[in-house]
Amino acid sequence: MSIMVKKRNGSLEQFTVYKIKEMISWACEGLEVNPLALESKIEQFMKDEITTVEIHDNLVHYAKTLCLPTQPDWTTATGRLQTMKRWKDTKAYKVSFKDFLNNKITSGEYDSKFFSSYTDADLDIISSFVVQQRDLDHSYASVVTAEAKYLQNGECIQQMFMSNAMAIASNESETKRLDLCIDIYNALSERKISLATPWLSNLRSGGNISSCFIIAVGDNIDSIFDNVKNAAMVSKNGGGLGIDLSRIRAAGSMVNGLAEASKGVVSWIKIFNDTAVAVDQGGKRSGAFTVALPVWHNDLESFLDMQTESGDQRNKCYDVFPQLVTYDAFWEVVEANGQWHTFCPFEVEKVLDLKLYELYGDDFFKAYQECVKAKSANQLKITRSLDAKKLIKHIMATQFETGLPYIAYKDAINEVNPNKHLGQIPCVNLCTESFSNVIPDQHSHTCNLASIVCGRMNSYDDFIKYAKLATHILDNGIELTSPPIKSSLVHNNLYRTVGVGLQGYNDWLAKNYNNYQDVNEAGKVAEAVQYGCVSKSVELASIRSAYPAFKGSMWDDGSRINLYVQNSKLGLDWNKLQEQINIYGIRNSQMTSPAPNTSTSIFMDASAGVMPVYSGFFVESNNTPVAAMHLKLNPLGYARSFGMYDQQLLVKNVSEMQKFVDTGISAEYMFDQNKESFRAKDLYDVLISSWKLRTKAVYYIRTIKKGQTVAEYYNIKEEDCVACAG
Repeated sequence: MSIMVKKRNGSLEQFTVYKIKEMISWACEGLEVNPLALESKIEQFMKDEITTVEIHDNLVHYAKTLCLPTQPDWTTATGRLQTMKRWKDTKAYKVSFKDFLNNKITSGEYDSKFFSSYTDADLDIISSFVVQQRDLDHSYASVVTAEAKYLQNGECIQQMFMSNAMAIASNESETKRLDLCIDIYNALSERKISLATPWLSNLRSGGNISSCFIIAVGDNIDSIFDNVKNAAMVSKNGGGLGIDLSRIRAAGSMVNGLAEASKGVVSWIKIFNDTAVAVDQGGKRSGAFTVALPVWHNDLESFLDMQTESGDQRNKCYDVFPQLVTYDAFWEVVEANGQWHTFCPFEVEKVLDLKLYELYGDDFFKAYQECVKAKSANQLKITRSLDAKKLIKHIMATQFETGLPYIAYKDAINEVNPNKHLGQIPCVNLCTESFSNVIPDQHSHTCNLASIVCGRMNSYDDFIKYAKLATHILDNGIELTSPPIKSSLVHNNLYRTVGVGLQGYNDWLAKNYNNYQDVNEAGKVAEAVQYGCVSKSVELASIRSAYPAFKGSMWDDGSRINLYVQNSKLGLDWNKLQEQINIYGIRNSQMTSPAPNTSTSIFMDASAGVMPVYSGFFVESNNTPVAAMHLKLNPLGYARSFGMYDQQLLVKNVSEMQKFVDTGISAEYMFDQNKESFRAKDLYDVLISSWKLRTKAVYYIRTIKKGQTVAEYYNIKEEDCVACAG
């Protein structure tokens, strides 16, 4: 039977199989796959008057079915087929990049302010550096992620990378602009550096590119509802948000002179919860807020229960992420099997003139003891006494059920806060990796994120090199972003916080036939990145000046660098950097923040974050196959975190990294209840050792329930933090 094929222009032509075979051969070129395996599927979908688009879609579909753990190159072959389809659909490469850019500016899709400093001659040079073929390096999962989340209409990956590179370099001097633009483009298009989702989605269009925000809410109606609006604005503009609620009076407290009038913290959390649902992130994903409460707050128990299945459903808040802020004093009481006491911040301040929410370390411990004495003397009425071990069991039970709350270690966070001379850090952000000083209604923590793609580094020198470039990119970004709230702009200008992360540390280990047993390696990689960041930040300070809050900081007095000298594993010349800091200061107050990279890692074809992968090969819920970067090279390098690694070992890895990471690390821990060796105490040990080893936070607790498999767990789990870096 003669088969006719309908072309894109509507005309019919005789079917000839060689064209399809030619396309398959092209997609498989240089890969360890057998083209005949895909050619054998052709007869399964051919029919008379089939369209060329249908042929292409079928080839993509059947190529996906060939993606297996033993055949990971099919993910790239499938990606090439999907890429060819986009090339045909957009015709983006049919014109020069210069013409493409001008069309985007004319249509208003790109913000002209980022491109006006480039001359026609510059654009001719820039056009010559765009490498279309690099689109073919992306797997199918990478391409469809870009199409769904990052690419604009009519745009392909290389045009996105180059236009973003131009925007980032746009505020450089004329003599440096072009070279920096090309360097950034190459780092992005070769996927050595991964920008966070807001950069990829919004930068060239002129929107917000900051990922992480933290606001603090004052204990009054004006502050509460002003911050509800702030939360809405952050969500609307694609940011993830931490909300410090430590000042809010507890249930049963006085309001306007009326005794027992306060409904407590959870009643206000419900408003933030509904705001997260109502104001999504540009229509692409739900709003993402973590609400933070200190462990001494009297509403602690209702806070812990607000996402469990049992209890009054009217008090449930399922669309926010609870975070428990803890102190050394609390963990010491837990270990001693003692009584833990909770209080109302409003009453404590009114009766004792103590602001518990502003304290940490020895100052907090002394104030806490005063509160306990006042409770015993019946001076404080809104209090509870809790058995600390029962309380920690309550916390753990909630974590096993819901994965939450996050645990923040406030004393560990603030003892190395470089800006403690100007305030304190109340809590951590949505993904637990980025935080700085926050003042209600004045300063909102704000951070721009990017990550080093570890699996594409070849040496520690590479980590240093790309950390320098990432720092430069992020510092430029502070001037390029359009902050969604005023207090964010104030914070940006005062602290210039940026966050360079580590994407796919597991890939680096697999590439080098190493694993998480080598705890020292974690410290070495983190040191190299931090050294590169500090080096570039000092260089930028010599040109652009130090961040305004530098005087009196840990950078200024040398105590920050001294910690790196004490912990150095690579023998890097930290003292030389301090000498330069003494002359120029430093441009950015905080520079490293390894985030979870949930969706950007898929785009980069890299593992997510610093923790072990769930699996070296998996299929997402939309039937998209994902293979680890070096699975073919070293399949044993991707042993599942649930199976191979003692979670205590992972705590040690995080602790070693934390010695050089100047903010936090997204560190999640995983427990398989099907294992004979599983004990609930395993989680307790992780929480205690995370505290003792001075990690700063515990992110998610992942649990495979009885009777559940790892594959089932992966398919039903939510991609919880795509707001910050993913």
